[in-house]
Amino acid sequence: MCGVCGVLGGEEHWTAESGRPEVFGAGRTRRAERLHRAATANRILTLFGLRLDDWQGSAFVLSSPTGQREIVDALPAVWAAAARMRGRTIDPLDPALLDRIAGDGR
Repeated sequence: MCGVCGVLGGEEHWTAESGRPEVFGAGRTRRAERLHRAATANRILTLFGLRLDDWQGSAFVLSSPTGQREIVDALPAVWAAAARMRGRTIDPLDPALLDRIAGDGR
């Protein structure tokens, strides 16, 4: 689905659902969860010079330092968009990458 269709009310990807429904109604809003997901993705993306931002609570915007931007509808689409921007595969589950992030103290 394109970003515009998402804004107009398309179906959401399963990753947009609350991972902890018992917390969803107890102070952590859906918007807060989206922002947390974007921040988590940014821990990987910043290593590649990319940034992910929430857009109106319905899509994400992936940006490069050169001003290139792409609207993606769900978190899994971020990695394909990042690969296109960087011209190489970005595997968010790569053990070496995860070790690097774990060692950054955040």
